[in-house]
Amino acid sequence: MERADVEAMARQALDSGLNCAESVLHSAGLYLGVNADGKLTRAASGFGGGVGRSQRELCGALAGGLIALGLAFGRESGEQSCEEAYDLAATFRERFRARHGACACHELLEQFGPQRHWECCRRLTGETAGMLFELASEARRESK
Repeated sequence: MERADVEAMARQALDSGLNCAESVLHSAGLYLGVNADGKLTRAASGFGGGVGRSQRELCGALAGGLIALGLAFGRESGEQSCEEAYDLAATFRERFRARHGACACHELLEQFGPQRHWECCRRLTGETAGMLFELASEARRESK
């Protein structure tokens, strides 16, 4: 699977009616092997549209990616270290901000201006899934 494949899956998921957070988690989860049956996509449902469609909080696409990172690289108990998950989440957020200039939905929407058929959010959702693919690939290479 290539980055372009993951980006296309995320855009297709958005086109199918999933929200931005669900779409990133769905596509990234398939690549990461943590969402093969699709049930985990539900974990991101409340994050769409800047958390509950508020358009005020964290971008849903970023939130979906963070959930996927936690599922793939997070810990299962308090005795385990969470440093890898924290480091990956921080790197993902920093890359997202560097690419898009903001992490909050309302700030991104202000930058986008009027959208025709949510085209800017659709592009951002695909790019975010691709960024997650790259980061996860790097993390997997480093852990070998």
